[in-house]
Amino acid sequence: MSPRRRIKPRSKSAPAPKVPTLGMRMKGGVLFDPTVNGFVVIVHTWDNVDARGEPEEWRYPEVFPTEEAALEYYKASIRPALQQMVADMSSPCPWPPA
Repeated sequence: MSPRRRIKPRSKSAPAPKVPTLGMRMKGGVLFDPTVNGFVVIVHTWDNVDARGEPEEWRYPEVFPTEEAALEYYKASIRPALQQMVADMSSPCPWPPA
């Protein structure tokens, strides 16, 4: 079993953004957070393609009562947004302008 990666926590004073910060590598999912006694949707973002080092963690502010509810929200809302962000990053840059 591989050791757990350390996650850079988000500042407690800053409100959670509605969408995750764009990164070179992004992975999402859900986890149980015992501090809120519920499931949260998360996205880990790395500043490199190989997902090396400590990722930044983004959490959707809503807490879900079940893992299924959180995963359904992730699949319906967050995953499509991540896929669009990745597609936009993969598009050729129109610079310099023609």
